[in-house]
Amino acid sequence: MHAKVSGTGSRFFAHDRRSPVCPASGETEEHRSLKRALAAAARTAGHRAELEVTAAHRGWRADVLVTGPDGRRTALEAQVSSASLDDVLTRTRGYQDDGVGVVWFTHRATHWLKRVPAVRLRRPASPQGSWTRTYELVSHFSVECCSEVCQPSPPWHGPFHAGWSHATDMSVAEFVTAMLHGRLVPRTTAGLGGRFDGWTTPTDVQAATDYAAGTGESTGTPRP
Repeated sequence: MHAKVSGTGSRFFAHDRRSPVCPASGETEEHRSLKRALAAAARTAGHRAELEVTAAHRGWRADVLVTGPDGRRTALEAQVSSASLDDVLTRTRGYQDDGVGVVWFTHRATHWLKRVPAVRLRRPASPQGSWTRTYELVSHFSVECCSEVCQPSPPWHGPFHAGWSHATDMSVAEFVTAMLHGRLVPRTTAGLGGRFDGWTTPTDVQAATDYAAGTGESTGTPRP
């Protein structure tokens, strides 16, 4: 363990994941089963997946390090224990500095789900159970004519209704495959530590960007 101070001045202890001799470094079966599930999903997607890979400079250790056919690397972090926002941001930055993508997986309704690319999973009924389903995380952007959805059309409405649909869930294997192949990308604002609003397709990101550029309207809220 090592002492840390958060950005707000709070003091806390964090487990040193780089310590090979720490007696508290033992993993739970729940953690191991999630790592196995993520590795299996990545391999099914046609990628190479290795467990507990440490960087040459020992600055990070990935729960699952995935390497694509093009050599692109992505760390899949299985976070079943609690973690502070500072720790998650620091570890995310460490991967990014080395050109490694990272996605966090947790069953917890933690505050950092809105700060880094992450997926909330439905927890198995037992530690030995299978991790098979996500919570709602994928949304889509659309533009509809007011006259087609509002009858009659209120005079205060504009000609179009545009926004993000409410998110839907999917299987863990489907998500990992879509994410690794670039069919799903994170919806983010600003940089690391900005707002993260789940996942969508590159086409939806472009549609939202084009709509905002043409109208000057924000597209960050769900459609009514």
